[in-house]
Amino acid sequence: MATLWWKSLPDFERDLRSADEARLEVMRKWADGKEDEADAPGPGRAPKARRLFRQMRVAAQDEIARRRSAPDAS
Repeated sequence: MATLWWKSLPDFERDLRSADEARLEVMRKWADGKEDEADAPGPGRAPKARRLFRQMRVAAQDEIARRRSAPDAS
């Protein structure tokens, strides 16, 4: 699998819309991990990055919830 990385929330959200269920979960976990890394104590702490990754994690969670609550198209 290619390295996951998005520089902006709009790019991340665009990819969420086209992702399948498995990819959505991978993207959510990626954002969650990056959020934790950016919040770690020490020189790697980056509050602005943490905020961006939190927004990405929330967007992924919202997309997962939206798909689960959407009525089947059949």
